[in-house]
Amino acid sequence: MPRMPPLRLLSVIALCAALLAACDKPALPTAPLGDHAVLEQLAEAYKQTLQEAPTAPRAMRPAGRLMFVEQVFRDAGYDYAATLAALAEGLDAGNKDQRDLAELVSLPFSRLSDAALDEILSGDRLQHARQLRQRLKQ
Repeated sequence: MPRMPPLRLLSVIALCAALLAACDKPALPTAPLGDHAVLEQLAEAYKQTLQEAPTAPRAMRPAGRLMFVEQVFRDAGYDYAATLAALAEGLDAGNKDQRDLAELVSLPFSRLSDAALDEILSGDRLQHARQLRQRLKQ
């Protein structure tokens, strides 16, 4: 007769499954578009994150810039991917605060070819990055 796994093992497996499911949902909110106070929060988080960085973000490789900007958003209390999606879908290019936010969000993929963009982003993030690029060109 096969031996049943210990109850503790089943509990650990259930906990791991719950944690993986939670990873699909953004734990932090989208940065409000066009809110100047949010830009100030992000600027402060940028300065703090910059102190911990080995080099300036523009000198980093694209994947490093992405990690840097994601950390800035986390430190400010916002979700980078959700903000990227919101800007891709509803950027008001006439709003200076939204353009400034879009500049920060697009820092990881600024001046990248489409092929290089494919190397650092995938799925929805890749699609949103392409949409944001188009909106910024208009």
